[in-house]
Amino acid sequence: MVAQVVARGRELPIFLTDGWKAYSAALLQVVGIVYHRRRWGKVGRKPKPRLVAPKQLFYAQVVKVRNPTGQVVEVSRRVVFGGPRRFGKQLRLRQLGSTIQTAFMERWYGTLRGLVAPLRRRTRCLSWSPARHRGRLWLMVSLYNFVMPHKSLRQGRTLRTPAMAIGLTDHVWSYREYIWLPVHTDPALTKQMDERIAQLLTPALQDQPGSRTQAPPHRENEKEAAPLPKAA
Repeated sequence: MVAQVVARGRELPIFLTDGWKAYSAALLQVVGIVYHRRRWGKVGRKPKPRLVAPKQLFYAQVVKVRNPTGQVVEVSRRVVFGGPRRFGKQLRLRQLGSTIQTAFMERWYGTLRGLVAPLRRRTRCLSWSPARHRGRLWLMVSLYNFVMPHKSLRQGRTLRTPAMAIGLTDHVWSYREYIWLPVHTDPALTKQMDERIAQLLTPALQDQPGSRTQAPPHRENEKEAAPLPKAA
């Protein structure tokens, strides 16, 4: 997921997540820079290289503490990469407010769960095919951005969509206009995107915990495992 976000953006975005530890390791594995530590003196082992965050990476976490009943009793915010002062400056430059929070993404995920039935909790509408599931998601994302006007983006009596707000179109699209819009796929761009994602997923350090390891080759002379006994 992190590799796909980085590959599709012109620059590194600001990452705001919860306190799951895997996010930090994934960010370093995708955009981390190999740092070779200097050894002082000639005694001892040579320091191993490690991954460090680049200067343009800004990442913060919002950690919610809940009581046994599930109610939020405390919210802590911490900057993981970027530094508190530089992170606050980036929030103001990108017009994201002055507080580290994930309300915008949580609101978007809630809207997406309401539009796409397989994403709802405790639902019977399952996606039996990854291709269909991906198609449903992108269909609702495009309709949400081009066809559905938002009250928060309204200017007077003029209804606007997110695509109008960022200048991709000058009017609210109709469903007929959206359906009949010709879509052209470029195999060269698709291949270029796949190569970029594969390059980002290539581990910079082979001995990192998050690096991918290849499965050992199958040997014909190895003895097969004995079959399990049948149940009585």
